[in-house]
Amino acid sequence: MKAEFAREKDRTVIRMAEGRPFRILQLTDIHIGGGFLSRKKDALALDAVRKIVRAADADFVVVTGDMAYPLLPFSGTINNMRSTKMFAETMESLGVPWTCVFGNHDAEHGSLYKKDRLADYYESLKCCFFRKGDPNLSGVGNHWFRLEKADGTLVALLMMIDSNSYVGKTFFSGFDVIHDNQTDWYERIVKENSPEGGVVPSFAFFHIPPKEFKEGWEKCYRGDPEAVYRLGFVGEKDNYFGYPKTKEGNFFRRMTELGSCKAMYMGHDHLNTLSIDYKGIRLTYGMSIDYLAYAKILGQIPTAKCHTQRGGTVTDVYADGSFEISMLPLDDIVAAEK
Repeated sequence: MKAEFAREKDRTVIRMAEGRPFRILQLTDIHIGGGFLSRKKDALALDAVRKIVRAADADFVVVTGDMAYPLLPFSGTINNMRSTKMFAETMESLGVPWTCVFGNHDAEHGSLYKKDRLADYYESLKCCFFRKGDPNLSGVGNHWFRLEKADGTLVALLMMIDSNSYVGKTFFSGFDVIHDNQTDWYERIVKENSPEGGVVPSFAFFHIPPKEFKEGWEKCYRGDPEAVYRLGFVGEKDNYFGYPKTKEGNFFRRMTELGSCKAMYMGHDHLNTLSIDYKGIRLTYGMSIDYLAYAKILGQIPTAKCHTQRGGTVTDVYADGSFEISMLPLDDIVAAEK
């Protein structure tokens, strides 16, 4: 028996199956090009998605951005609706409930369709529980799920957040942050659903990591007890974390003050699969899919030799709100098939 999903006015309610944890599979950075230059790599990426989703046997799949990669030199097209549909049709064919948040490449500068149009398409799908969310908030697709036990008792909130794209119009302007009005929305939803005198646990899914992830990692490898290593690795050269360099944005700090957010999941840095505890929050890079964007890693390492980061990330949420995170490497799935 699987979990049950019910769409309501401003949210989706999920009822856990009795006697088993609720399993979430995180996928990230699929990077479907959708053009003549990316056909072979798109086929590899979509095949990987099928293998990982089937192996995970999850109740719910959350994709943390960059489903599309409409960059002309890599894909041969700027039609990001085509690549969006290629990915979404694959997900729909698998029949598993899923949702997504936007990454910085989904509606890349110069691509044909804005996030608003892509969001309309996602909302039209049968198995996809994406919502455009409040149009007055920054970004597109800020939406949430109420995870309940079979008897209706609240277990946790699953919060989907658009971490936006760039400070300016292009990659070179630097990455944007989760804006304060989005954090206000998160806090309001938590407070409206929390019992009197308490706070409901929540899990946040978005694309671009906060600067505190790098800060926590530096403390972790220096032996600071405030940060604890859990699993994964930093595969990007020179311990690179693609966090926003702007001083704006207080999402992580405000989450520590709220006391609700137990875990944050992100993508963006394709070779990083690190998961640590920092200031009471589990910070996790999802295993990526990407076959297209990293033609060379910082100009030196051929993509073909970088594969151990490829896979999915599994979270089992228990009825008491506790959870376990594990990695599901594509290499292991392929090896088991042989």
